[in-house]
Amino acid sequence: MTELTSACHHGARTAGDGQRRLAAIARAASSVADAASLSVTLDVVAREVVQATHIAAVQILRVEGGTMRVVGKAGFTDADDFTERLEECRKLGARLMFVEAFQAQKRIVVPHRKAAVLADPAWGPLHAIMGAPDWDTFAAVPLVVRGRAVGVLNAFYSPGEDPAGEMLEFLEAMADQAAMAVDSADLLARSRQEARLEERARLARELHDSVVQQVFSMRMQAKALRAHAGDGKVRDIADELLDLAQQALADLRGLVLQLHPLELAGRGLGEAVRTLAESVQASSGVKIRFWSGEQPELPAEQAEDVFRIVQEGLHNVVKHAQATTAVVSVSRAGGELVVEICDDGIGLTGPPAGGLGVVSMRERAQRWRGTMEIGNTAAGCRVRVRMPCPR
Repeated sequence: MTELTSACHHGARTAGDGQRRLAAIARAASSVADAASLSVTLDVVAREVVQATHIAAVQILRVEGGTMRVVGKAGFTDADDFTERLEECRKLGARLMFVEAFQAQKRIVVPHRKAAVLADPAWGPLHAIMGAPDWDTFAAVPLVVRGRAVGVLNAFYSPGEDPAGEMLEFLEAMADQAAMAVDSADLLARSRQEARLEERARLARELHDSVVQQVFSMRMQAKALRAHAGDGKVRDIADELLDLAQQALADLRGLVLQLHPLELAGRGLGEAVRTLAESVQASSGVKIRFWSGEQPELPAEQAEDVFRIVQEGLHNVVKHAQATTAVVSVSRAGGELVVEICDDGIGLTGPPAGGLGVVSMRERAQRWRGTMEIGNTAAGCRVRVRMPCPR
């Protein structure tokens, strides 16, 4: 009788667990469909996993452009700098089981993982975070969309729990929901980016077809006026109009170039920057040398930001530096992408952060956890940008 009662209790618990898992999957699916923010959505998915199962904590990590970051979590109270600490552990030689799961696109279950992590000095930077939840066994399930891994879901099981069967199937179902959320966010971001590119292309066409042509006509009229004016005030006015028209035309053409969508596909960042340097040299008369070292593979948006940084830097050289030569270099140094723009001009004559162009360059670098330095050298001015390279 006792055995029968125990079996009934176990069956009731199993049925209850199954119902909670089904409800969690349904709620997670609803959040994936409704939430606008990816991090909010994946936090919901992580919480549903923790509440529906005997799991102490969950992390959902996204891999994008070779970098990995936490985009959803539950059960960890102090994990804001998890990615930075994880990078330190990797450098110390820690074995990252979830990276192996991501690369193989197969789930990995490691019993008694917490004890091994806390006993390994390579995991030292994460001991404070990983030691806080009461967990024992670890499971990592890759987030796979259309045969492509986009991240991984890490589950930290409570002591005494042996994840198997329905528990792992539930974890994989929730990983599928998380993968759908990542894919939806990617599609939305791509559609917005395409809309922005289309709008920029439209503005570039309108500027080129209307304003640029009108300013060009003004320039020709000023030339004609100067040719027919004798010496005196009229000629001085014609010279001034011609100078203003030429400067406005150069500025507008530069604006059209910046607005025009960048096409890096098939060329690569180095070739695109080389073409830019040649174009600026031809239009400005400033001699520009380009040097390219090892080129890392960058996400399209990061490559465009680097290109725009170089573009703005060369614009400043032509417009403000009074330089005769400039050198542009783009290369990889260790785990960093290093971009330098050096000129032999007059150098900085005021605070470097005052111009919108410089602010834009710095913001583009910071978007990818990079830095930008600008200052005078013995020969002129130098801009140096450093940002981490994807792995």
